[in-house]
Amino acid sequence: MELLNYVLLAILAIAAFVAYIMFKKRSTAKKLGQEIKARWGRMPVEKYREEDMEALKGYFDNLREAETEKTFLDDITWNDLDLDNIFKRVNSTQSTVGEEYLYSLIREPITDPARLNERNRLVEFFQNNPEQRIRLQSLLAGLGKKRYAGVSNYFFSTAEYKPFRRNKYLLQLAVLLLSPVIMVFDLPTGVIILIAIFFYNMTTYYKTKNELAGYLDSMSYMVNLISYSKKISDCDIPEMKDYSERLKKTASMMKGTSIKSFYQIFYNTQDPFFEYIKILFLVELISFESINKKITKHRSELRVLFETVGLLDSLISVASLRESVPFYTVPELYKADSRIRPGISFTEIYHPLIDEPITNSAEINRPVLVTGSNASGKSTFLKTVAINAVFAQTISTCFAKEYKSSIFLIFTSMALRDDLQSSESYYIAEIKSLKRILDSLNDQIPLFCVIDEVLRGTNTIERIAASSEVMRYLAGKNCICMTATHDIELVSILESLFDNYHFQESFHDSNIVFDYKLYPGKSKTRNAIKLLEIMGYPDLTVKAARKTAEHFELTGTWTSDA
Repeated sequence: MELLNYVLLAILAIAAFVAYIMFKKRSTAKKLGQEIKARWGRMPVEKYREEDMEALKGYFDNLREAETEKTFLDDITWNDLDLDNIFKRVNSTQSTVGEEYLYSLIREPITDPARLNERNRLVEFFQNNPEQRIRLQSLLAGLGKKRYAGVSNYFFSTAEYKPFRRNKYLLQLAVLLLSPVIMVFDLPTGVIILIAIFFYNMTTYYKTKNELAGYLDSMSYMVNLISYSKKISDCDIPEMKDYSERLKKTASMMKGTSIKSFYQIFYNTQDPFFEYIKILFLVELISFESINKKITKHRSELRVLFETVGLLDSLISVASLRESVPFYTVPELYKADSRIRPGISFTEIYHPLIDEPITNSAEINRPVLVTGSNASGKSTFLKTVAINAVFAQTISTCFAKEYKSSIFLIFTSMALRDDLQSSESYYIAEIKSLKRILDSLNDQIPLFCVIDEVLRGTNTIERIAASSEVMRYLAGKNCICMTATHDIELVSILESLFDNYHFQESFHDSNIVFDYKLYPGKSKTRNAIKLLEIMGYPDLTVKAARKTAEHFELTGTWTSDA
């Protein structure tokens, strides 16, 4: 009779547990759906710690090291364009797989229009079909984010499988399960064994989990990836048929890798009660060896799942981005060849991080020099065009009313600085940066390069002499170069090779006013000396500086006696 009571009590406990899980699952799903709807088409609310960007680069870093034949945006270009912050503006993904893949996607401008058209097809589908999109987002949110799991390290690794201590943990589990039975026949002995195994299992769990912390996080996430890949493939969305079939086929090759549902619940819960259950039964530790063995065997399949799920999550994020900006356009891209010159044209282009941005339009078929006063908008304009060039060839989305461009390799040389650690001067850093652009010139794919103040790190005479020849060299190659400069001399030297645009300013009541609009031709204004006057510098200093400048303009020589 006593044994029957134990059985009934166990059944009631299991029933209560299942009911609780079902209730919690429904409540969580409802709340998640509401959050997904509320966040759609809005600025992402994702929080980032200082080290988070390094963590979510994991897939890209592994990909760049493994596939050296691919062309990625290099670190100089990425940092020049502040693409970390622009990535944060785009990233509304639901999963770590999604955000790691999105980061890599933006770092790899592609030259195949068919792939870009397919990305745009999916983005437009997610924009126009909220019901199917929300279903996918809910599943992706179930997969969730664990930024330091380092999942891609596994399928890029070549390390072999090594056995662990699974049999020992199974024995400890067996003793735990047998202790209630012993209590039926010998209560004191059973209680002692239960208490002893409780503390022993707890000690084992924390000691081993600390030893395997990184592995357990990675494996848990990969198990979830397999599980949610199956769920995504079961959504039966015709527009995603190819992706669903790929997920289903690949996940089925890993049959048996998934842990039973109770493990999924235990591992992912934050409930203290379930945490203790997980510890007592050593679920993660027992599962570790069999999962590790399977994952080592199926590295290539895991990568397929990662990249397929990552692409879908990334493009949903792009769809939300499109809904969150004032306006956008799908770029029109073409391949330049011996008959079709490379070029870029855009209408009302703007920078995605600027609130209430000033838009500009231009048609660029030759190299360009952009002149203008300090703070007039030259650098921001160059960055704006370069960012849109990157987005045109990655997420098929440009921040403009119209955007048409040939397909490019994209480089910048803008925000350089002295490297104190290597004792490298600004000028050395600058000529190295420019040299990498020269080395990338080729006859197959034109370069689009953006240079801010070429060779600013040296004296005026050598700067103008050297920079004019570098610009002349670029103009003669398969390249569209946009260069911002304060050196008006370059405009005259290069006028037969470069088109000229400028930004300008005006003064009102001793205040300088910029309109940040692009105008054709070279700049005819300066503001450096005027700003000295506005800031209250001594009148004699301001007048002498103005006189010296006027003397140089008339004679081409400097005077030491103004």
